[in-house]
Amino acid sequence: MPNPSAHKFKAIVVGELPPLITNPPSWREFEGSGRISYAQLEEIIATVPEGFLSEAEIDLMAHVVIKNEKAIAFTDAQRGTFSREYFPDYQIPHIEHTPWQRPIIKIPKALEDDVRRLITEQQDAGKFEYS
Repeated sequence: MPNPSAHKFKAIVVGELPPLITNPPSWREFEGSGRISYAQLEEIIATVPEGFLSEAEIDLMAHVVIKNEKAIAFTDAQRGTFSREYFPDYQIPHIEHTPWQRPIIKIPKALEDDVRRLITEQQDAGKFEYS
């Protein structure tokens, strides 16, 4: 059975949010920042259906996106992970047994470089843990 004491989640205290500005600058004036580029902002705005938001609402949406740019990841390298302080590792229960093995699945020589590159990218992005 899982260990219930190992799965205690700590509350995340959110401070008071600043009020939204009533007259945000036009999103077209955005020049890019360290995390988000003008092209990426355009990509986000392009997902809004035509006529769904007014130009002022799109400007406000862009302002909120820019202010919270760390919450958006365009690549795996930008993706973060949940803090273990708030989200502890899940302990998977197991039954003692004698492990068995399957034969190794061989990767074709022509694909080895691509597979190595893909695994390295995934490790760098924090998707795998070393065992």
